[in-house]
Amino acid sequence: MNTRMPTGNDVTQRIDEQPAFSADLLGLALQSANIMAAWKRVRANKEAAGIDGMSIDDFPAWAKEGNWKRIMTVLRSGQYQP
Repeated sequence: MNTRMPTGNDVTQRIDEQPAFSADLLGLALQSANIMAAWKRVRANKEAAGIDGMSIDDFPAWAKEGNWKRIMTVLRSGQYQP
């Protein structure tokens, strides 16, 4: 493993120590407008079923059964386990 550190002008450090993203990046990602935009892109791409085997045609019924609210709650609480 090469652990050599760059020297001279090769090193650029951020002066601003604030995070590059909002402190609530997950909250922004989970906003309704972002979720709907993502869903529209998935539908437009006619994506195949994911690792869970759920197709995009099966998702609306799954979400309406309360599963989507449950996932959102677990994500927001920091308890999500894939």
